[in-house]
Amino acid sequence: MEQRAAGSQDPSRGNGRPERAGAGTGPILRPCPHGGSRSALSGGRDALHRQLIELARRKALSARAAEEGLRLAAVLPDGPAWRRFLEHVCAYGGALACAAGIIFLVAFNWQEWPPIAKFSLLQALLAAAAAGAWRLGTARPAGRVALLFAMILCGALLAYLGQHYQTGADSYQLFLAWGLVILPWVAASRSAAAWALLLVLANLAVQLYVGRFSPFLLAALDGGWPHPWLFWLNLAAVAAAEGLGGRLIDGGRLRFLPRLAGVLVLAAIVGALFGAILGEARAGGILAWATRAVMALVLAGGFLFYQWRRDLPMLTLCCLAAIAVATAGLARLLAEGDPGELSLLVVGGFLIAASAGAAAWLRRLQARWAGEAA
Repeated sequence: MEQRAAGSQDPSRGNGRPERAGAGTGPILRPCPHGGSRSALSGGRDALHRQLIELARRKALSARAAEEGLRLAAVLPDGPAWRRFLEHVCAYGGALACAAGIIFLVAFNWQEWPPIAKFSLLQALLAAAAAGAWRLGTARPAGRVALLFAMILCGALLAYLGQHYQTGADSYQLFLAWGLVILPWVAASRSAAAWALLLVLANLAVQLYVGRFSPFLLAALDGGWPHPWLFWLNLAAVAAAEGLGGRLIDGGRLRFLPRLAGVLVLAAIVGALFGAILGEARAGGILAWATRAVMALVLAGGFLFYQWRRDLPMLTLCCLAAIAVATAGLARLLAEGDPGELSLLVVGGFLIAASAGAAAWLRRLQARWAGEAA
């Protein structure tokens, strides 16, 4: 009877599990040829990550071996992963830079070039970018970048059309028309960057429509506050982004689109509550106060939702938003009494205590998640 070599796999098993090779040499991690679903793989990576870190802390595994295991399990990025990341960053950054360069080129030669030359340049580049995206396909990163480039040029063409013919349209109509025109492309691209562009255009259109085009916090400190439409728009965007997260080709692991929408919601909440606490925006009808109450409930619900999603960055932002609103309330309360140096010390002490408490809570939460994943 032939004796099998150490570390060989019995072909009758064929289970595709990682095997051990050689006594005393430790486990050799090999990719499993029969993978499961994406959620199962993601959960397996998280569990393996926690186990390797725990073994390294107990000195049962060297730091070098733990790092190599994390790389083999695709938890830590390797050389090809870094190259793909840099390729995507350079591709999208190059597309944005090229689009900005074309817009500035047309603006610089506004008087020298005839209208037909400017129209021809923008239309030719738009057609070439759209044709390139169709030829490459949205499944490839180059196709998605080309389509994003075409979307930006579409806005430049609409802006030039409005400037040349002086249609008399309001500014918000440009961004509204821009978003409506590129909406089919955005849906077809399945790209987080394209959806982010559409979300920014929608926010600009609403902001210009209500006539409050200014940064959120500065507008609140001046006595104004973000319009409720911005809050409801971005809240709907959060719900849509959470539903689209698994269907997008890029930005899934980083949760780029849901986090961008969440940041916009938190900005609207903080700006509105700042205005209600510190400025003249405390006045208002029942609808305004109802909207502010809903904003406070959404901020509180964000803690529960992002704990369920186990999204530590968004939980951190929720803590910062809650601390900012609470600090504004404390400052207003102290200002109604006898303001002085003591009030500054109280506000500073509250900021330090609240920040330290939030950091300790987030660390405990992260440790609990790590224990559950292990």
